[in-house]
Amino acid sequence: MISLQSIGKSADDLRFFILLDGMHAGGITVHSVQDTSFSYGIAVAPAMRRRGAASGVLPLLFTRMAARGFTRAVVQVAPQNAASLALHRRLGFSVTHADEHAVTLSLDLPSTRTAPTR
Repeated sequence: MISLQSIGKSADDLRFFILLDGMHAGGITVHSVQDTSFSYGIAVAPAMRRRGAASGVLPLLFTRMAARGFTRAVVQVAPQNAASLALHRRLGFSVTHADEHAVTLSLDLPSTRTAPTR
C-alpha cells in the first residue's frame, strides 16, 4: 500500500513522506507555486526503487493539489535520468522545454476549484 503523509508545519508547507507498506520510501516537496501551477521534486530511497513508489504516489499528490485548485504540475528532470523521464511520460506529462541541463515536463490536472488555496 502506498500513501502520502504530510510533514509540513503549516498548510503552506507542502512536504510529504512517501510510505510504501508502512515504510518510509522517500519524499516529495512542492518547490514553487505560481497561479494555478506548481512544481515539485520527488526522491525515492535506493532500496525502495522499482517497487512502484513514485508511480503510485504521484497521482495522490496530483489529486491533493487539484483539490486545492491547482491545474498544472511541472517537473524538471535531468536529461540522463531515463527512469524519471519514462515515469513522467507514462503519467501523461509532455515535454515543454529541454536543454543539456534539464527536461521540463508539465501535466494538466482536472480543475476542481476556481483559485488555489495555499
